[in-house]
Amino acid sequence: MIERFSTGVDGLDQILCGGLLRGSAYIVQGPPGAGKTILANQFCFFHVRGGGRALYMSLLAESHERMIAYVSALSFYEPSAVPQALQYVSGYGTLERDGLPGLLKLMQHEIKRHRATAVVLDGVFVAQSNTSEGEFRKFVHELQGIANFSDATLVMLTHQSRPSGSPEHTMVDGWLELCDEIKGFRSYRTVQVKKHRGSAMIRGKHPFRITGRGLEVFPRIESTLTEAPMNSPSVARVPTGLRRLDELTGGGFPAASATLMLGPTGAGKTTLGLHFLSRATPEEPAVMLGLYESPVLLQSKARAIGLDVEAACKSGALKILWRPPSENLVDELAWKLVEQARSIKAKRIFVDGVVALRDNLIHAERLPYILNATNAYLRELGATVLYTSEIRDMHSPDVLPTDEVSVIVENVLLLTYLRREQALRRSLSIIKLRESDFDPRATEFHVTDKGLAFGPDPELGEKTAEEL
Repeated sequence: MIERFSTGVDGLDQILCGGLLRGSAYIVQGPPGAGKTILANQFCFFHVRGGGRALYMSLLAESHERMIAYVSALSFYEPSAVPQALQYVSGYGTLERDGLPGLLKLMQHEIKRHRATAVVLDGVFVAQSNTSEGEFRKFVHELQGIANFSDATLVMLTHQSRPSGSPEHTMVDGWLELCDEIKGFRSYRTVQVKKHRGSAMIRGKHPFRITGRGLEVFPRIESTLTEAPMNSPSVARVPTGLRRLDELTGGGFPAASATLMLGPTGAGKTTLGLHFLSRATPEEPAVMLGLYESPVLLQSKARAIGLDVEAACKSGALKILWRPPSENLVDELAWKLVEQARSIKAKRIFVDGVVALRDNLIHAERLPYILNATNAYLRELGATVLYTSEIRDMHSPDVLPTDEVSVIVENVLLLTYLRREQALRRSLSIIKLRESDFDPRATEFHVTDKGLAFGPDPELGEKTAEEL
């Protein structure tokens, strides 16, 4: 097995199925500002942190001091690594004076002198623009030979967009492309591994961010699923937090299943989800991903119905992940949810806002595949998942929802309004329940200061409701 070097970016290593191969040559291509220089420096600093030695050679007129000034603001930067383990060298003058042969000699000398096992050549387009196609092909071939002979991984950066049949792409071992794209008014970044000789890889485009930690790559979660058999369905039940709903569902939601709760605004979806979370304990904790109410508003809402969310968070029974419904990367949210659930071995998951997830996607048709993959990872943990999704129809729809999202979950609840005695009454109907018999008739409920209660509302002069 050929040794692999981490890129310093966990998500990119996952796409590369372990990282860059030692002794191989790679091209990283992308427009200015796409993140090539940050990725290359991140690779170098991570490499030297693990005991390796790195050489960063630039063909650009920009001084190393200026580049390091930018990079030093990122968390992976380590001042003590420069110049002992990480050496910055300029090849611009040598290329101008001695051409490609002189540049090759300089690289070979510096790699040997520094004993580098990771090498970055920044600005390959400069070498390419000053020579013929044949000379450049020979240059790339000899570069690859130097890397292989030195047993070093070579990463070449270029901003030129060249066709896949170009000599540099056919000759190198790997080819990564960073893109900065626009859809409507929204810009987003993607990375794609187009070639990785001698290794498997996860194909397609994957979103990434540039943050204070450098590049953060989030593989498309549906592309990471394996063909390993899933766990057998459990016959156990997970209490919903509402006694009457437990009765309607035969003891609660099927364990390790996913439930979709559909309903218009104000129907009680979040309130029901809070009841579900209220049964979490430090021994069997829960995670909530919220895209509407902030944690402060959520705690206030829970307090109004007699539930202490703040105490649950302090005890470790509940972890809340919250993001406003702005320009989120849905793959990032899905991975953070899975990682948080893994870290605390969560048994209950509440995702409040499937519509917000859909609206944040660049390609909305991915939503069912993302949820299906997320469910699979959470099911491996034995977690039971509850989703909420907004619908426009305030009353019982003439056609029951059967879209792609409702198909991939095992259970579907419908919360709607009934018009009775010149008032709107909330109702709950079970549309689907995995391998279970259930009563599909609508059951009326209302919201009290002790939470959801099924039955007529006593404040309207009706019979006493059964409080749960």
